[in-house]
Amino acid sequence: MIMDENKNNNNFFDINWKNFEQFFGGKLPFTGPMNPGKESEPMAWVENYVKNVMKQAMPNMDSPSLKHHFHTEIFDTHNNVIVKVHVPDKAQARKLRVKLNLNQVRLEGLPDNKTQTIRLASLVVPESCKAVYRNGILQLHIRKQSAENPYQEIDIRFT
Repeated sequence: MIMDENKNNNNFFDINWKNFEQFFGGKLPFTGPMNPGKESEPMAWVENYVKNVMKQAMPNMDSPSLKHHFHTEIFDTHNNVIVKVHVPDKAQARKLRVKLNLNQVRLEGLPDNKTQTIRLASLVVPESCKAVYRNGILQLHIRKQSAENPYQEIDIRFT
């Protein structure tokens, strides 16, 4: 009697499982009343399903190229942009080449001849960059472009 009351009050048993299985593309591991001894089975199935969906949605997350990218931090101050690149291996840091334009830092010389591009939130003056490697961190200090006078005068040559 108590079992029938619980079954009637639980919407879990009212679901059309055949339609549910068709929608999710496979046989579910639990179609009848849940087995108290096997509570982890449905959760394992759900976890595997979610992992599979995530892999399909973001196929590049396990890409070997991401394993060669370095963790970076970017700090904006009033006048400067500071970029920290975590490169724990000093030998690898010596192989890096840093290139800079107005709004990006590009690291070349990564393993497998890869590059890494770091976007900056502010425009900078590339010629002002100072780079120092210390304690596993490559730190770049770059002066921001002046917001009050964004134009630069160009000399005109007359022939």
